[in-house]
Formats: sequence, structure tokens, C-alpha cells
Amino acid sequence: MSNSPPRPSIEKRSNEELLEDLCIALRNVACDDYDLPNGKRVIQYVHEVRAIHDELMSRRVDWMQRLDRLSQETRWQIPVLLEDCLSYSQRLPYVRDPDGIRRTLRCTLCAKGERPPDAKLFWSCDECMKRVLDALHSLSPFGGIILFRTYNSECRCVHADADTVLAAENSTDTVFGVCERGVSDELARRRTT
Repeated sequence: MSNSPPRPSIEKRSNEELLEDLCIALRNVACDDYDLPNGKRVIQYVHEVRAIHDELMSRRVDWMQRLDRLSQETRWQIPVLLEDCLSYSQRLPYVRDPDGIRRTLRCTLCAKGERPPDAKLFWSCDECMKRVLDALHSLSPFGGIILFRTYNSECRCVHADADTVLAAENSTDTVFGVCERGVSDELARRRTT
């Protein structure tokens, strides 16, 4: 079987092809945004979006109607994603759900806030991290968080011993808990970055 012929360069594609290619490139950015900020593949898609957009602009092709349709098809805010791709690297192009929350950064506990892209320990917003801290202090778990003690040193943070109460998300496959100091340190780190 012979190789497929290479696609024509962006400048040689029809307007309709370019519109569909823009949609495909934007979907690829959205599907790979979990690799931001350094994923080579997602950055390649961002550059592809920008190149196609530049060509469409030079031809004065209206892409908004097609992007609005893509937003309805995917239930993502595609025009905002395009703006973020065009503003890369000042803004990272995370796709947004209909409520405006960046899907990859959605808090795993409340689903109403966003975690920082560089979150450690828990993929939770700052408010939920404060709730984890309160749960550890009061020994009262809440939905999505379990509290426990363990004799296994590899299952607890460096500040903890066998008598320390630890918190972990109940949605993880591995058992690893963090103590009050670890959660406090993470909140402080988030405030300084």
C-alpha cells in the first residue's frame, strides 16, 4: 500500500477545507489541553490553529458561524478557545465548559471552581482546600474526602507519622494521605505563585 499523498499547504486549501481544519485543530487543542503548558503535541495544535486563522483572516473568511456550530456540537466555548490560542503564550488555551469553567482545571470536589494549573496534592480549588484543612482539624470528612491513619510510611506525607490523621480524595486509585501541615503548605505555595 502506498503512502497517502501529503496534504496541500494551508495557502492552497479551499475556504471550506480551512474552516473544517480550524475546527479539527481546535478540537485537538481541547482534547489535549491537559498537557499544557509544555505538551509538544498540544502546542503544535495551537500553532496550527494560529496558522489556519491567519490564512482565513487574509482571505476575509467569516469563521464565527462555523465555530458557533462547533460549540453547540461539543458543548465547549470554542470562540473563547480560539481567542486563547491566538493569545498563547500570554494565556493558556484550556477549553471551557458552558459554565465558563476550564474543563481540565475543574475542582474535583465542588466542580464549581478551578484549581491552579500547578496544583499539588489535590486537584481542588482553594476554597475546597480550606475545607480539607477544616476537615483534618475537626476530624470530620466531607463528600469526596476520606480521613485515615496509616502505619505505611509510603502512604503518608513526610510530616506525618502513624498517629497523624491524613486526608485523601476518595476518587484516587492509590492510597496517599496528606496532613494538616501539608495542606497548609500547599495553600501558602498557591498564594505565592
